[in-house]
Amino acid sequence: MCGRFVQLPVVDFGQPGLADLAPGLAEIQPSYNLAPTQRASVILDHGEGRQVTRLAWGLLPFWAKAKGLQGSTINARIETVATKPAFRSAFKKRRCVIPMAGYYEWSISPEDGKKDPWFIHATGPLLAAGLWEDTSPLLPDGNLGTFTIITGDSSGVSADIHDRMPVWLQAGQIDEWMAGSPDDAMAMLLASSPPVHGGVQGQPCRQHASQQSRGPAPASCMTSTAGRLGCRPSS
Repeated sequence: MCGRFVQLPVVDFGQPGLADLAPGLAEIQPSYNLAPTQRASVILDHGEGRQVTRLAWGLLPFWAKAKGLQGSTINARIETVATKPAFRSAFKKRRCVIPMAGYYEWSISPEDGKKDPWFIHATGPLLAAGLWEDTSPLLPDGNLGTFTIITGDSSGVSADIHDRMPVWLQAGQIDEWMAGSPDDAMAMLLASSPPVHGGVQGQPCRQHASQQSRGPAPASCMTSTAGRLGCRPSS
């Protein structure tokens, strides 16, 4: 699964086709430990062209009766995303992309049986496949909607840490992913592979004393600022 992730401003995708999104991507608010129900920046199309907007993490379909449903809809499994009631409508016509600087997973330490946090990232931005729903009456006034991250079986370095990971897309696939038929969208998910720009890396992290209640901070390999938040390579 993916239960925490990092977003940072994106200033260079290396993809000229994303020039229309550059202002919104550059204004992404730095968030080093995004948690379920919090708002994150998402790429979507309301029918008026691609845009970057902030939605709450945890999909709330139109028929949801309680906000608590968000706790079980932060991730949509690739195996059931097209058929599960909470996701099937959004999968047909409301697909989105979530830009990430990386995400967190936990492994069980063979030494003491405790959970060890890892920061999984690449040398460039990661683009996770997702779904979105419009504004919900269950959320505060002014909310712009909700989203979920699609996950599949892990591969590469991620498989050594956890059995699930986000399904990744390439920058050139965004339009096809959002506008294609459900069958084409599923084919893209099934053909997904880890990003090619430097590959995906896993960085072991320690927990910063001042963030005990908020989980791990990001790896120091990202930026000097991230390093001060308390996550560093193991020695």
